[in-house]
Amino acid sequence: MMWDYGFGGWWMWLPGLLFGALVIGGIVVLVVLLVRSASGHGGTGTAFGPGPGGVARPDRAKEILEERLARGEITPDEFRSLSTTLDEGRRGGGPA
Repeated sequence: MMWDYGFGGWWMWLPGLLFGALVIGGIVVLVVLLVRSASGHGGTGTAFGPGPGGVARPDRAKEILEERLARGEITPDEFRSLSTTLDEGRRGGGPA
């Protein structure tokens, strides 16, 4: 006999809510991972270390300097000075 007019399982919404949140969270994680892998930013490489597949990734800052030198925006002396500054910064030998 139903003494509570069918509302005895009021707490049953909790597992359904948790399961729904778990499914939605899994979908969000899957989409983020797919977007990262498709864009090539899998988080495995840095500007100073190996990139995906263990292949060394070129140094973008140095490339920019080389492009500016090639376009004539900076002189060879400025290029050498800026390259030295970049190398010192990477080794931790910056100004005191």
